[in-house]
Amino acid sequence: MKRMNYLGLFGVISFNVIVFSGIAAAVAGLLFALWTIAISFIVSPVLLVIVNVLELQQFNVLQTVLSLILFLIGIGLAPLAMKVTRYLGAMFVKYVEYNKKAIFKTPDTSTIY
Repeated sequence: MKRMNYLGLFGVISFNVIVFSGIAAAVAGLLFALWTIAISFIVSPVLLVIVNVLELQQFNVLQTVLSLILFLIGIGLAPLAMKVTRYLGAMFVKYVEYNKKAIFKTPDTSTIY
């Protein structure tokens, strides 16, 4: 049976509220920005084709070339974004397990009381 370490619980809650919440919010914002950039770069040629087909603007070769360059950059960023997301997810799971170890302690069965 696991026993709760109340000082460990207080320490984990305090540390998570003071330090980890700010770090987690910043990392989540950066990850969201990475995914937003990758998806918008991939969608840019589609939007350009729609705008040109509906004749909302005149066809421009420079815009087409730059849109294709953005598409290639977006295709390159997508695997990076997946790797970063998986890595951060695994790190978060390890951090939660570390916190659980700090809060719950198993009694030492090798010593006789």
